[in-house]
Parts: sequence; C-alpha cells; structure tokens
Amino acid sequence: MFLIMGVTLYTSRVILKTLGISDFGIYNVVGGIVTMFGFLNAAMSMGTQRFLNYEMGKNNSKGLKNVFIMSVNIHIIIAIIVLLFAETLGLWFLNAKLNIPVDRMQIANWVYQFSIFSFIITIIQVPYNAAIIAHERMNIYAYISIVEVLLKLLIVYLLVLISVDKLKLYAFLVFAVTFIVALIYRIYCIRKFEECRFSFFWDKKLFMNIMGFSGWNLFGQIAQISTTQGVNMVLNMFYGVVVNAAVGITNQINGAITSFVHNFQTAFRPQITKLYASNEKDKMNKLVFQSSKFSFFLLYLVSIPIIFNIEMVLKIWLGDYPAYSPIFCELLIIYSYMEAIGMPLVITIMASGKNRNYQVIVSIIIFLNLILSYFLLKFGLNPDIVFYVKIFLSFFVLSTRMYFSKKQSDISLKEFSLKVLWPVSLIFAFSYTFIRIVKIYFYDKVSIIFSTLVIEVLLLLIIYFWGMNKNEKFYINNSISKLYMKYFK
Repeated sequence: MFLIMGVTLYTSRVILKTLGISDFGIYNVVGGIVTMFGFLNAAMSMGTQRFLNYEMGKNNSKGLKNVFIMSVNIHIIIAIIVLLFAETLGLWFLNAKLNIPVDRMQIANWVYQFSIFSFIITIIQVPYNAAIIAHERMNIYAYISIVEVLLKLLIVYLLVLISVDKLKLYAFLVFAVTFIVALIYRIYCIRKFEECRFSFFWDKKLFMNIMGFSGWNLFGQIAQISTTQGVNMVLNMFYGVVVNAAVGITNQINGAITSFVHNFQTAFRPQITKLYASNEKDKMNKLVFQSSKFSFFLLYLVSIPIIFNIEMVLKIWLGDYPAYSPIFCELLIIYSYMEAIGMPLVITIMASGKNRNYQVIVSIIIFLNLILSYFLLKFGLNPDIVFYVKIFLSFFVLSTRMYFSKKQSDISLKEFSLKVLWPVSLIFAFSYTFIRIVKIYFYDKVSIIFSTLVIEVLLLLIIYFWGMNKNEKFYINNSISKLYMKYFK
C-alpha cells in the first residue's frame, strides 16, 4: 500500500502536468458520467460478495458455485444495460449539458467512449474479484494491485514519450491497463477456484434472491453517486473545469490515503459475514468493534501529517495546484474518518440480508447532499460548502447505521459507543486541536520531515494509551517483545 500510494501520488502529478489543468478537469468530469451509471454494478458487487461469503460460512460448495455463475450472468446483463444508458442518456448529457470548451468537445467524446469500455470490463470482472476476497487470498490481491499500479506508472512514461493528443492517449492507456488487470484476475480465478470455471446455469429463485437483496442497494448507490459525481457535475455548472480539476486532485489524494483502510476492511469483510452465517455473534461483535476502531486509527495515522502539511505537499507534488485544493483535501479526509468508523456496521447489516429499510433511509439522507449543495452554490457560496454539507450529513448516516446494526445484527450500541466512539472522539478532539494550534504558531519554524515525525510519534502514544484496551496493549507489547528477541538478542 505504501508503494501504491507513492506511485499514485507521483503519477497524478505527472498526469496533471502533462494534460494541464483544463484537460485534467475534462477527464475527471467526463469519466464521472460513466461512473454515474455504475450504481447498478456497485449494488450487485455488494450482493455478490455477501452471497459468496454466506455460502462459504455454511460450507456449501455447490451453493457457492451456483452463486458465482449466477453473479456472472447478472453482471453481463448489467454491462448491457449500462452500455445502453451510457450511449444514449450519458452521451446526450456530455454534449448538451457539461461546461466543456468547444475545441475540446471531440476529444471529450473519445475520452467518454474509452471510459465506457473500461467500465464495462470492470463490471464483468466483479464476480472474479469477489471470489479472491471471499477466499481471503489477500496476497494475490496485493500482488495484482502492485502490477496495476506499475502499469499506471508505465502510462506516465508513455504519455511523455508519445507525441499525440495527451488526453485521448491517456484515456486509451487507462482502458488498456483495465483490460490487462481484469485478464490476470480472471486467469488466476479459473485456475485456482473450482466455482470460477464457468458453465451455463440459471436458477430463477437464486436470481430473485440476489436481485432482491441488490435491488435495495440501488438506493444507496444512487445516493453515493450523487455525493461524488453528481456534486462534481453541479460544481462544473457553477465553477467550470478548473474546480473539477481541484476535485480530481482531492480525490486522488483521498483515494491514495483511504486505500490503506479500504484494503484493511477488505480483509475483515469476509470474516464478519462468515461469523454471522455461523451464528457466532459474540465473535462478530468483537471483530466489528476492533475493525471500526482500528480503521479510524490507521486512516488517522496516515492522513494527519498530510493535512498538517497540505499546502507544502501540494506545492512539492504539483508545483502550481488548482485553487481550493488544500481545503477540499482536508474536508474530504475528515469525511472519510466517519466512513471508516461506520463501514464495519454496514457489513453486518449486509450480512443479515435485511437491507431494505436501511438503504431507503440512508439514501434519503445522503441524497440531501446533492440538493443542499445545488441550492447553496446557487446562492453564491464558495465551492468548499459541498464538503461541509457532506461532513454534516455523515453524522446522521453513522447514527442510522448504528441503529440498523443493532436491530438486524444484534450489535451492542452501548459497547460500540464505549469501545469505539468514545476513544476515537477523545483522540481526534485532543490531537486535532493540538495539531491545528501547532500549525498556526509554529508551522514556519520546523521542517516538514521533523514535524511529520513528531506528529506520528505523538499520535502513536495517544492511540496506545487512550485508544487501546488491556488485551490490545498486551498483544502489542508481546509482538514488540518477540521482534526484539528475534532481531536484537
């Protein structure tokens, strides 16, 4: 993950410099149109993961194979639906509604088509990725992720080397990398997992079960799209592609940082579902509490030095960076803290299979982001208001997740509050306030390396003494002791 984050930040810098702020903003907003149609795929991805893990928890190999084959069938159908919508409604929106310079409209259409091809491959690939995660082959997941990021590094080299329209070339190369990575995943799954050897199979009841579960997820996915690409479109209408470039930079930084916690959560997601399926509720509760708390700690440790030095990081990384980038980055990372804490609760709700009421209520709350952002921008507020709205609504989303995880998966809210929310809130309030004061009064007097080391040591000490219980401290102490005995004795 450190390798991936480093390469991602480096390639983003070169891509922004090579494409220019305008073309980078065009790619961000045009690719976003295709992503908006991904709510179907994202909803089905969650369903596929849940049903695969549930059958594995039941040790049902036949059911596992049937779920995989039906998932492939369903994702092929989704790919066809997305293609139809993208080539009609999406194409119209691109050419009729977006604020794109006239001389770049033809290239924007090329970018759009390559983005569609990339996304179609991603859709059909979902069941194979889900199989690797369900089998907990995290080493393979890591190796292929490293291959992917190295291929993206090759993209940067080719962009500088080849003398054609850079934006068009970039879109094509991203498509090529998507195809190669999907092929690697597929070959590995077919060779290693019996259920991934596709043969024609259709089960109407299983189809309805998966679609019924995933259908309610559509509400959540549509709402999530509204908070990302929908708001991005609204920003384009009021502020143009330069602000879209700032959003693109923000998403790159936030994506690189949150990839640590996303991969951490990918590792425990199958375990939570399997524990639910085998009715081991006490173990599931313990895993959920630890996952929520340590997801926050991991994200906090990685992100705080970047928040503290965000202007310097952007200057070193990009040179001249788009306006609003620093404040966008800080606010989006703070929002990600709330998501990191709440995601294990979502996994328990999905494991129960009873997601209708949860998805409806959360979708309404999240969808308010688009509505409120539009009206606040219309009243003339600065573009950073959309991120303040996002953070404000995230508190209501977390409360809803807590309620439904208690109702449907028997998660103890009292224990969650005492073991997760209290230590996390205490650590954040103290350390964030302290760091802001240091930044205001001492920022120009210390180097970026020294300040980062001091912050990390301080956070580690605070997390150890305030954020961990006796058993967790014992485990940490024992691990350090073993390392010391192994390498220094």
